[in-house]
Amino acid sequence: MSVSNSLQFKNANEYKPGDMLIPHELIKERIKELAINITKKYKGKKLLVVGILKGAFKVMDDLTSELHRQGLTDLQISFITMKSYPDGTKAKYEPQIVQDMDISPEGRQVLLVDDVLDTGKSLQVIHKLIKSRGAGRVEALALVDKPERRQVDFKADYVGFTIPNIWLQGYGMDTGEIGRGEPNIIVGPFSYPLL
Repeated sequence: MSVSNSLQFKNANEYKPGDMLIPHELIKERIKELAINITKKYKGKKLLVVGILKGAFKVMDDLTSELHRQGLTDLQISFITMKSYPDGTKAKYEPQIVQDMDISPEGRQVLLVDDVLDTGKSLQVIHKLIKSRGAGRVEALALVDKPERRQVDFKADYVGFTIPNIWLQGYGMDTGEIGRGEPNIIVGPFSYPLL
């Protein structure tokens, strides 16, 4: 049974900030499951893995390491930085590219990696951009999917966990740039006590 099927989530209103949703050990197990499937599809195809920063930095680290362990040793890595939550928990504008990738996707097999698929706008914008630059194939991986939040018709090809509409923090995800280093995925917004 998949790790993602073993988790049972409560209704969103039953959680409070700081509650643990997904422990780090389960995240790593699920990433391994996804990496096995991705490796089968892309072995020997010089996959270009593009992380969407800032949130996906931890996913990228664990995923690309696991892809390598599974035998996908010819992959290349790039990043693109998007911003749509300038000051915390409310999207203030359409997703904007703040920093572009440094490897051309032309003629390449590309896997976009994001932390959360919620409205779908960021992944849709980047997917269209990469296709317009001549990529041969573009697929997307979202560690967490929140289908209740979808505002555009976009689905990830690979999903780690599907959850209710809960603000997330940890494992690269933040609230006002705080909490990205938390190893687990917890309910936000959460303020850490000062030591």
